[in-house]
Amino acid sequence: MEYIEWSKDYSVNVKLIDDQHKHFVGIMNLLYKKIQSNKTDRIPEIIDEPVSYAETHFETEEKYFKEFNYDGTDEHKMEHNKLKERVSEFLSRKNTDSLNFAFELLDFLENWLVDHLANMDKKYTQCFNDHGLY
Repeated sequence: MEYIEWSKDYSVNVKLIDDQHKHFVGIMNLLYKKIQSNKTDRIPEIIDEPVSYAETHFETEEKYFKEFNYDGTDEHKMEHNKLKERVSEFLSRKNTDSLNFAFELLDFLENWLVDHLANMDKKYTQCFNDHGLY
């Protein structure tokens, strides 16, 4: 059983972006499996992965925002920055009780991802598609 199942409802109709979102979901599912199996020795390493991957993903989106002169760029980048700040807060506690910490981070990331896909990322679909990015 997966922690998060990818759904077509999450799609932004841009293969590159959807593939990155799917990869991010996979990272979160891996973290969940490690937590479930009590393999806490790899949790600090696994926690770093969604953080660094999110950064790569944000760079991809923001590159296209600039290239396509996307109207919602400022608002969207502000949401990316809020996530980075919140994750920094989490990471400052990384060496505390790693199991509880990992659950908290996973829960936060899941809620953020689902909300962000539905309320922010879907907004750029039309712009990206209008510029030939599918």
